[in-house]
Amino acid sequence: MKNEPDLFSNTVSGGEEIRILYLDTETTGVDTETAHVCEIAFLLSTYEGFIRVPQKDLRIGELILPPEPVPPEASAVHHITNGMLEGKPALEDISERISEIVSKADYISAHNVPYDLAILKRQLPDIFGKIGEEIKLDSLRLSRHIWPSIPSHALQALRYRFDLDAHITGEAHRAMFDAELVQSLIEYILRMDLITPDSWGDLVKYTRSALEVKIFSFGKYRGKLVEDIAAQDTDYIRWLLRQEWIPADYPDLYHTLLDRTSGKGKNS
Repeated sequence: MKNEPDLFSNTVSGGEEIRILYLDTETTGVDTETAHVCEIAFLLSTYEGFIRVPQKDLRIGELILPPEPVPPEASAVHHITNGMLEGKPALEDISERISEIVSKADYISAHNVPYDLAILKRQLPDIFGKIGEEIKLDSLRLSRHIWPSIPSHALQALRYRFDLDAHITGEAHRAMFDAELVQSLIEYILRMDLITPDSWGDLVKYTRSALEVKIFSFGKYRGKLVEDIAAQDTDYIRWLLRQEWIPADYPDLYHTLLDRTSGKGKNS
């Protein structure tokens, strides 16, 4: 039997309590500027160090009546229909409960956390409008750091690759199931000693550090390897590094290009 990782050796009991809020939303679409929540889940878990204290878990899981019908394309993903939402509360109707659980969290975690928080910030700005980057724990970025070479970092792909749903009941692409899956993913990474941070804050810092970008996602070289274009069209790379929007909108690409040009490109 594998020994417990050193990460857990000094955190079994008696440590400072840290509360992680795992969340997931199911929505009417994929555009953060127009989509509305149709299901929400919050799972607030308490940890002593990195050891979870299950009896202190708090949950909110609700179907939500959005201000517009759920299109069939969205229902095809999460299987939430308009009939299921009849008589359910609007998001604003449970805002006090949401505010209470959010206020207790030291860190907030989701798979692609900017997506969920962008929609929640738009719909509930008083609650989600001032959440700082330093408390956002993105399990999608974390998985990309840990396993840079696997074909997919989608939550459901990771679920099957690492058997993350062994103790989770429910259906995929439903809010509470996916929130628990995020928790299972992060705890799996810590339990398997794939990273050994000293604190949750260090884990967040690591997750926010730059990722290598391998393929351009925009522009005339969309779909092309960054490595190839850096070698073939150095003028274009230098031009990109002089654009103010690159570090603002594409920070991972910016750092990748700096690495490719030995950090000299922006001022050349």
